[in-house]
Amino acid sequence: MNKNLENDFDVVISSKSEIKEFDFASYELNDVEIATVSEQEKIFMNTYKKMKNNLFDMCSSLALIEKTLKPTGSFMAWYSSKGLTKDAVSVYLKRWKFYKEFPDFKEKIFSYSDQAIKILTNNEIKYEEVLSILENDIYKIKEIRKLLIPVIEENKREFLPAGQKFFNFKKVERMKKRTMKLNDTDKQEYKKELTEYIKKLQQLVEEIWIIKIIWLKKQKLL
Repeated sequence: MNKNLENDFDVVISSKSEIKEFDFASYELNDVEIATVSEQEKIFMNTYKKMKNNLFDMCSSLALIEKTLKPTGSFMAWYSSKGLTKDAVSVYLKRWKFYKEFPDFKEKIFSYSDQAIKILTNNEIKYEEVLSILENDIYKIKEIRKLLIPVIEENKREFLPAGQKFFNFKKVERMKKRTMKLNDTDKQEYKKELTEYIKKLQQLVEEIWIIKIIWLKKQKLL
């Protein structure tokens, strides 16, 4: 199924208030056409429900596999052997943890698009803010982004360590951990890009200092 169509359909089917019987009498349809649509509708809806149940089972199984293999450090090797990407596995596990935290919203959680799951499980979003989305009929990714992206940015600033107004230095630790997982060839490429990144940061610092000097001169403070 086309992913955009699938996501649009998720919006409707996950909201019980929008599911209703189709009014065949309002249209010029003969008995054969009505019978055909009715029969295929049952197949379509049943298949869709199975697909959602399959997603639930997949997430549940993957979470158990991760729990079993992670202590031995073999989880990544296992999912790689099955052709799964790190991003796909991450979304499956995030969806499952999301459901475990909000079990009363199973239908909604397993109907959200992957992009919606990524936003709703962002560490910068508070419990109450996620609950507000779940309690209301908000499914479209555009609406979720509009409501939560500003919140994420605000919370990032709110939880910066003391003395840090603009940058979270914990990212440096995450970068360090990432390098430990790279092979020798990738480490060299990573080092090259990091060196260039540091160079650009140094240039930025110099530019900021020059701007400050120019401003002070204009104010006749130098």
